Amino acid sequence: MAYRRAILALLVLAGGIFTALVTNDGAATPSVEQYYSSVESRLGYWLLLGNARHCGYWPAGILWPFPISRALRAMEEKLYQRLDLPAGAKVLDAGAGSGVVASYMAKRGLVVQGIDLTPMHVQDAQRVIKARGLSSDQITVRQGDYHDVSDVDSASLDGVYTMETFVHADDPLKVLKNFRRILRSGGVLVLHEADFHWDSEVLQEVLRLSHCQNTLKVGTYESLLEEAGFTNITVDDYTDNVLPLWRLFGILGSVPYDLMRLIGQEKRFTNVMAGVEAYRHWGQGRYISVRATNP
Repeated sequence: MAYRRAILALLVLAGGIFTALVTNDGAATPSVEQYYSSVESRLGYWLLLGNARHCGYWPAGILWPFPISRALRAMEEKLYQRLDLPAGAKVLDAGAGSGVVASYMAKRGLVVQGIDLTPMHVQDAQRVIKARGLSSDQITVRQGDYHDVSDVDSASLDGVYTMETFVHADDPLKVLKNFRRILRSGGVLVLHEADFHWDSEVLQEVLRLSHCQNTLKVGTYESLLEEAGFTNITVDDYTDNVLPLWRLFGILGSVPYDLMRLIGQEKRFTNVMAGVEAYRHWGQGRYISVRATNP
């Protein structure tokens, strides 16, 4: 009996240590770097998305999400098609993450500069670039912040894109103006992002804990892009096409999330909370591809 109690005590202790390592404190608003560097984020992205940082694209109505990797490549291809740029065009990946999307664009013939706030992401990206056999003439990724791209020459790029990173902007209008400055006349901006037409305490907590508190409301992308000086703005709605992934998140996370809610600890698991709440409130936000041109 004493042996069993000792084993149980060790398991409880191990569980407590693991929880302390994996979770945030649920109170402080994390920085972008803190959010992505957390053990929960890194484990989740690695286990479920193969270390990518974005949603996949499925035909509308699909229930079975596997293989997820095929859907991830499909979303990357959608972004490439929305850019609609020729081989050799120079583009900025503004928030390159682990370099998966930037590497795809380089493989398709674009010349990619990637920037990311998180040093761990830059290291991941450099490993991905090497593993895919890409050269520095095709792609580079460095630490940088799209709020300050003063080291990028004006009118020097053919395209700029974000893949689910503009939601982290602290000053969205400033970032859009930065993008316009570095784009040549006729250059293209494509944003694959979320927007919302609901506002609740739960949503605000999810956005705060993932440093997305300035995520735009429906219709705001168009008005902000116009204010920044962009033209030819189009919006494609991919909400139905990303649903299989969020359904998976919602189902996988439902039981542990509800257990955490019973003891008031749900905010310590940011990604589980985001996945479950997004799925349970599906239809109150959108996943969109926004394209605009620098006149």
